[in-house]
Amino acid sequence: MSQPKGSSTPKGAARTQTSIFSFFSTPKKPSATVAKPTASQDALLDEIGAIIDDNDLIVASEQNEAESAASKSLASTPSVGRSRNRSLKRKASPDLDDQQGDGSGSDTTEDDNGAEDDNDADDDYAPITASTTRPGGRGRGRVVDDSDDDDDDYDVGDIEDLDDDMDASALPSRQAMQRSLRGGNGGRRSGVSTPTLKRMKSSAVSSAASSDGIPLMSMLPPTTPTLARTTTSLSALSMASSGSTPLMQKMQIQAPPTADEAKRARAAKFAKKNDGRYAWLEDVRDAQGVRPGEPGYDKRSLLIPRSAWNEFSPFERQYWEIKGKHWDTVVFFKKGKFYELYENDATIGHQEFDLKMTDRVNMRMAGVPESSFDHWVAQFLAKGYKVARVDQMESKLAKDMRERGAAKKGDGLVSRELTGILTAGTLVDPSLLTQDLATYCLAIVEGTSGSNAMLSTSFGVAFVDTSTAQFSLCTIKDDDTDRSALETLLVQINPREVIYVRGGAGPGQRTALALSSCNLTRGSTLEEGALTSPEAWDGMAGISRLTWRVLKNTCGPNTDWISMAPRKEFWDVPTTKQELDDAGYFASNGDCCAWPEILQQAAASDPLTLTAVGGLLSYLRTLKLDKDLASLGNFSTYSPLQRSSALVLDGPTISNLDLFSVSSEDGCSNPIAAAVSRGNSSANVEGTLFALLNHSRTSFGRRLLSRWVCHPLRHAAAINARLDAVEFFMSDSELAESVSTTLRALPDLERGLSRIHSGRCKVPDFIAMLDGLRAVTTMVSQLSQMYEAEAPVRIQTLLRAFPPLDELLAEFSSAYDSKLASTEGLLLPFAGSDEPYDKVLASIADLDAWFDQHLADNRKRLGCASIVYKNMGKEHYQLEMPATIKVPSNYFRLSATKAVNRYWSPELRGKVQEHAEAMETKSMVLNGYQQRLYARFDRHYGLLMKAVAVVAELDCLLALSVASGSLGSPATRPTILERNGDAGGYIEFRQLRHACVAISGSATDFVANDIVLGRQHGTVGQDNDAASMILLTGPNMGGKSTLLRQLCLGIILAQLGCYVPAESATILPVDRLFTRIGARDNLLAGRSTFMVEMAETSTILRYATPRSLVVLDELGRGTSTHDGEAVAYGVLHGLCSRLGCLGFFSTHYGLLAESLLRASDGRLTSAGDGMTVEPHLRPMHMACAVNEDEHRVTFLYRLQQGVASKSHGMNVAAMAGVPIPIVQHASAVAAQFELRLKQKQQTKTLTQADAIACASSADNAHLAPLSVQSDFANLLRMAALQLACTETNDCDDGSGSTEAEEEPVGGTQSAKRANENQYWSCIVDHLRRSMA
Repeated sequence: MSQPKGSSTPKGAARTQTSIFSFFSTPKKPSATVAKPTASQDALLDEIGAIIDDNDLIVASEQNEAESAASKSLASTPSVGRSRNRSLKRKASPDLDDQQGDGSGSDTTEDDNGAEDDNDADDDYAPITASTTRPGGRGRGRVVDDSDDDDDDYDVGDIEDLDDDMDASALPSRQAMQRSLRGGNGGRRSGVSTPTLKRMKSSAVSSAASSDGIPLMSMLPPTTPTLARTTTSLSALSMASSGSTPLMQKMQIQAPPTADEAKRARAAKFAKKNDGRYAWLEDVRDAQGVRPGEPGYDKRSLLIPRSAWNEFSPFERQYWEIKGKHWDTVVFFKKGKFYELYENDATIGHQEFDLKMTDRVNMRMAGVPESSFDHWVAQFLAKGYKVARVDQMESKLAKDMRERGAAKKGDGLVSRELTGILTAGTLVDPSLLTQDLATYCLAIVEGTSGSNAMLSTSFGVAFVDTSTAQFSLCTIKDDDTDRSALETLLVQINPREVIYVRGGAGPGQRTALALSSCNLTRGSTLEEGALTSPEAWDGMAGISRLTWRVLKNTCGPNTDWISMAPRKEFWDVPTTKQELDDAGYFASNGDCCAWPEILQQAAASDPLTLTAVGGLLSYLRTLKLDKDLASLGNFSTYSPLQRSSALVLDGPTISNLDLFSVSSEDGCSNPIAAAVSRGNSSANVEGTLFALLNHSRTSFGRRLLSRWVCHPLRHAAAINARLDAVEFFMSDSELAESVSTTLRALPDLERGLSRIHSGRCKVPDFIAMLDGLRAVTTMVSQLSQMYEAEAPVRIQTLLRAFPPLDELLAEFSSAYDSKLASTEGLLLPFAGSDEPYDKVLASIADLDAWFDQHLADNRKRLGCASIVYKNMGKEHYQLEMPATIKVPSNYFRLSATKAVNRYWSPELRGKVQEHAEAMETKSMVLNGYQQRLYARFDRHYGLLMKAVAVVAELDCLLALSVASGSLGSPATRPTILERNGDAGGYIEFRQLRHACVAISGSATDFVANDIVLGRQHGTVGQDNDAASMILLTGPNMGGKSTLLRQLCLGIILAQLGCYVPAESATILPVDRLFTRIGARDNLLAGRSTFMVEMAETSTILRYATPRSLVVLDELGRGTSTHDGEAVAYGVLHGLCSRLGCLGFFSTHYGLLAESLLRASDGRLTSAGDGMTVEPHLRPMHMACAVNEDEHRVTFLYRLQQGVASKSHGMNVAAMAGVPIPIVQHASAVAAQFELRLKQKQQTKTLTQADAIACASSADNAHLAPLSVQSDFANLLRMAALQLACTETNDCDDGSGSTEAEEEPVGGTQSAKRANENQYWSCIVDHLRRSMA
């Protein structure tokens, strides 16, 4: 090529390869002077850039004579066909001829199937400049021509390794290239990189040399005709060629820029290219054009202007079509072996986790390797972000196969789809699940019914544990104003995500709520925040303010709140039915009769619940989870109270008794949520009842045990059956250890079955599932043979309920190569077990036979028996033969060394392509076989879940036996009494200790106490008073609250079927346990401490029965002394005279004790006489020893009869460190206050005596006490209520009860409407005993 000096090649003019390569074939030494490049030189550089891209031009600092000679030889030697497989394997940056500018700069290589190798994960996505080098070994693969890549703004990458089979004399030395790249050329000649020489080699041969007419230049990878002079290091450019022009002797390139200069140049180029390209992101709006912070803003969508769509490249369009619908989600976009983040997501990754950010594809970008995807997703989820996963749905070869023969050429992009959105409440992948307990996603709708004057609030609730695909439906009808049932549900399940209808109260909702009235009245009348709009009847009006306060206050601090548009997003009843039919979750014909029975019942009678199901399924559909979860058909009902079968523990009781978590220090009222928020994977917090019992060996057993703790048993027969099973394991330690060993090795079978159904189960997990099922089958078989005859009834029932699985497991074990599956994680079917796989194997076998025959033919034709096949990279079946063999002219030479050449014959080339496609088909068929095998296994889901349920219960029984043995001494099996018509309850504990303290280091110092309440079968207990309520007094820190809690925990342990830490225990099962312990306010709900106390007390008075246990601690302390004492007196009298329940009433009010416990002569009763105004009340106190002189009190923690003399608050203040002078002054003030109070009372008594002097003492003797008169008035009022109920036939007959239980006066419904809760047995017995 020669042109007049100063001339340049016109733009668009044809450029011949001869002119270019003649330049590279002139062996001239570099000039001693530096000449300024001319226009002709610029033109020549442009011409070079047409073939050689930035990344392939690598500078070397030393070129010896042998390398120059080799360059000549390569430039002049004819070659037929495509150049050999790339001999240089990438270490740092991808091959930019083939890869799109993914911006990673990561150390990967990729094959045609999109498989890459990661060699340097620590430096992923580090910006690479011309002066950057990285040490490292040879890459393992090669970069494919990913035609969806559209960015070419890359810097020169790192040095590439040489292939073992490349003739070293034809290439510059690696050390020389490294020295040049570091900047030390020392005036030596420069070299050309291997890719450049390879292109020279293949391009020097005329395309006419190909016998089949294939242009040889078409084999070169596509390049972009650019040359980034500012970022390419060229210290010299002298090539060996016989046709050199003097022009190149004078040309010298400027010194390489520094790293900072290269970075600034790249940033300037990016800014120039993208100036205004993403300006629309500075004014973010949702799809409707609403800005953040404005009413109705939808954070999930993004408005992308039409002008931006017109400027997008195909890759950008593919990305923004997904991101625009998930703006509030961090999108991980799969490219090769990396997941990449763009624009705002990249900024989040950079700011939150210091991910390195680059600007490679017109957008800011960061990324992580595919191998660490789960790790980074967990990090983003922990920070509160949602994560979307976009995967490549096909390989490069599969794309080519798909587009072959298409009438219209595609956009060159491999297919990518949104495969799932990961949120903290809907995780299914075991690598992302951080706890064994269930994590729930809950949907709730609120509806109202009744007239405008008497509205009642109901809720429809649906929640799902996505890890097990277990859906639960809950209907809460006519909840009280405190939302007690809803609060109990929330505390029990602790939802991680809550979905509700947009439009009512809640975060980010419109200011104008759909509320037309905010009147606060008593009972069930219209309350503050009640929903009264027309849409409130079907749940589409959103949630009320009061409900939102309960939700926000009860759920954990990390709860995610998702609002959805009514009907369009949160489906109503008609839409839900239609979507269930259309989606075909349960039947292909869309017949609603194929729905699970629970859904059919909801559709018929519970529209609010079905609406909640619709909202939940709609949300799961946005996460791509609805089909995987709903199609399993695992729907059941859930009752938070379960009044008919379980001991009811409401939300405050679970919190007050520290069942799952010690009193929260982070402001979280939900104990389970507080435990999980502290990072404990199983809510196993020390000092809690669950921690005491949690000796489960399996994850699914642990989840069942948590449900047992929330719902202890209620019926004596069931409790005793469980106690028998626990005692059976305790009596045989060898058996318990054997079962424990088997269970400990099991995977999470329950979650595993769900993943198999969805097809998300990995092969090793599937193998572990089969092994686990095989192990439990063997265990149950051995137990049945050895212990079935002597085992308790419950154990026998479980063993008989275990389904036979031997044939099923044998069938699946024989379907594939088990050894290969265990070692390599590959399900390879045996011959004849899968028809599609057999067909593809037959086609591959035919091709292998053709290859063998072709090799034999070539050996015979060319007369060389040493010809063999050689696989080089992706170019397989190359005919390798000695270099001296002369081949036909239509053979394509692919690679060569000094000794051998490698060729493809025309026929072989086509067969190699067929073989590659057949192998790709085999891979797809194998993936399909895995899904087909899972589908076959999933047909037995119901049978397998029965087996899992049996194993889970055995695990829980074993856990209770271990817990029973760890209680220390004494510990005893409780005696559970059957009810024989008893209206009340009976509890007797001897030497009872606190269950959680019993296993701690202070257990030996714990003071045990006797507690007796109620009557047993009509006879009184050993305390001989048959009192159902104990009035407990004593000093501060005297142990009153601990005594109350240990009584409650003793009841729960006994009704769970566990031993209790006592010498003896006898109880009649309790139906409900109420607690009012501790002082706390509720700022979010706008409630003071006293208001919280009264709300909890109201719930007790409304729902307690004679079979309930009530514990009240210092009621009334949140208000003034007289008001608090009056409230406490009224509540205590009501519990004793109207309800007759068992309980403790702890107080510091001395006047209260005087009012209730004075004898007929006016004396305060002592421990000996036991005379009380309240016949169902027994006075007791916590004993202590006091040293008044030193203001010191010694707590004895012993429960004794009688009333404490005082609370000794001054002594406790001194113990707490309050200065003694202040304590002494306070004592003096207290003494003066008491003196004035007594004088005032005496004066008032004398004045009243003058006023009633006219009344004779004889008349006064016939008057009943005021409390008795009140009881008679109440008797008449209840009689009127019963009469009215009888006349209207509105009384309950109790037929719905499972056992003979006393109904409230007037029946349950009538009493509820009248806001009354009293029982005839208690009213009559109290009057009889009061008048005796």
